[in-house]
Amino acid sequence: MKLRVETEHYLGFFFVLLLLVLLVFAPGFFNLNNTMSMLNRFSYVLIAAIGMNMIIITSNIDVSAGNLISVVCISIAALGKMNLGIFVLLPSAMVIGAVLSLINGLFITRFRIPAIVATLATAQIFSGVLPLLVEGSLYDLPPSFTWLGFDAKLFGVIPFSVLFMLVITVLALLFMKYSRFSKKIYAIGNNAEAARLCGINVRKTVLLTYLIAGALFGVTGTIIATASQRVTCTMGTGLEMVFIAAVVLGGTSIAGGSGKILGTVFGAAILSIIAPATNYLEISSDWSDAIMGAIIIIAVVVSALRLRGRKRTAPLVERMAAQ
Repeated sequence: MKLRVETEHYLGFFFVLLLLVLLVFAPGFFNLNNTMSMLNRFSYVLIAAIGMNMIIITSNIDVSAGNLISVVCISIAALGKMNLGIFVLLPSAMVIGAVLSLINGLFITRFRIPAIVATLATAQIFSGVLPLLVEGSLYDLPPSFTWLGFDAKLFGVIPFSVLFMLVITVLALLFMKYSRFSKKIYAIGNNAEAARLCGINVRKTVLLTYLIAGALFGVTGTIIATASQRVTCTMGTGLEMVFIAAVVLGGTSIAGGSGKILGTVFGAAILSIIAPATNYLEISSDWSDAIMGAIIIIAVVVSALRLRGRKRTAPLVERMAAQ
């Protein structure tokens, strides 16, 4: 029996190789503080990337995610000023993220605006409205707000954000593999019209996908915001490119219809280590951005080539099945 090698296998090998290279050439890179910082970044990148993965599988996208997270950060910081704890802040962030993301979904499904256009517009709205409501930042936040970022640690070392990530990742793996809803997502991404003819409510499914993704963006916003006593209007700006890169690098087709959570896990892990590694090696941060850009291009090209290969293979399979 021939073993089928998937994208996540290549990524897993590359990630291990990257770790070995850093262990050899930068042995001090994995000190405790640096490792915990990378784990925290990996956590919030992966949580948001899981939501982005679901959206992209439906053949849509969300380029407003970073600005949406900025709105979440400022919103829960305002709540934090009232000495509200994490058990209020986290659910509030998830609700805010879900509602804002649902607005994107409504523009796409109700008004049939292309996802890239709709989310680009809302990104501008989010980034434009925040400075009008808040003069730059909210600061002097109480310990009840920063508890998650500073004090909440497993065994006194591992950030609670890692626990959030593990729980969400396991649930996402099970959800995307076994739920009927995930089958609808893949069907819509492959052919929305065919999915509709099969009885799938395409509009409702896409809306729910954006809703779920928005809630995950809310979790990411909570992790980012509570790690500082000063929350600015731009804390999430640009992060959407990292999320999209993690998803595409993980093997999810930018055209929709295919992709796995495990691939996104490795994609997020690789991207979460690049910036700290280049910084530790005293390489210009511009190189970090350039490397990420190159990764995105390579991943998109590979995805496009695979999609073209599937399209070429499909007629042949159909002819063989008919014989």
